Amino acid sequence: MSPSAARKLPITAAEYLEGELRSEMRHEFVDGRIYAMSGASLRHNAICLETAARIKQHLHGGPCRTFIESVKVQISDDLGEAFYYPDVFVTCEPADDDSHVVRHPKLVIEVLSPFTSRNDRGDKLATYKRLASIEEIVLIEQDWPELVIYRRSDRWKRHIFTQPESIVHLESITFEAPLAAFYQSAPFPPDVQRPWYLINREDG
Repeated sequence: MSPSAARKLPITAAEYLEGELRSEMRHEFVDGRIYAMSGASLRHNAICLETAARIKQHLHGGPCRTFIESVKVQISDDLGEAFYYPDVFVTCEPADDDSHVVRHPKLVIEVLSPFTSRNDRGDKLATYKRLASIEEIVLIEQDWPELVIYRRSDRWKRHIFTQPESIVHLESITFEAPLAAFYQSAPFPPDVQRPWYLINREDG
């Protein structure tokens, strides 16, 4: 985003999209405000790539497409407008033919870091739920084994997986894998522990 555009706030969605084409840094857009995205850790990147690769292989030969990190998703309704860069997402909609923006994702996955967790669990999660095409939202912790699924068909009930052998089922794309598979490229040390304040959160 050019310095002049960064100073002119709020900006329009059209100005944001034009600026992103020229910018060396990615930004997310929420109701006229732009937010620069920080670089990811090696661990974060490894989990994203492992997850995307497994899903892409599973969907190979079908109509669905898998994207990772550098493609925008647009959410626009009466409550506002946002453009996010999900870590991993899937669209099965032929109408998603824009070169830089997807508007009908089916599955969205975010890998959480200490710097993004609060936003990913809060405002961003709530905004994703507004997009009618999204059937599942997945949050993956990067620093301890935990994956959470929210499903529209379940009225966004939270399903938590913390045991490496637990089978994670993504209904939106008919995909199954043990929790450990998502971390195969970034295994945990034997003594890894979840934070004490999460100990009572059980699988299911």
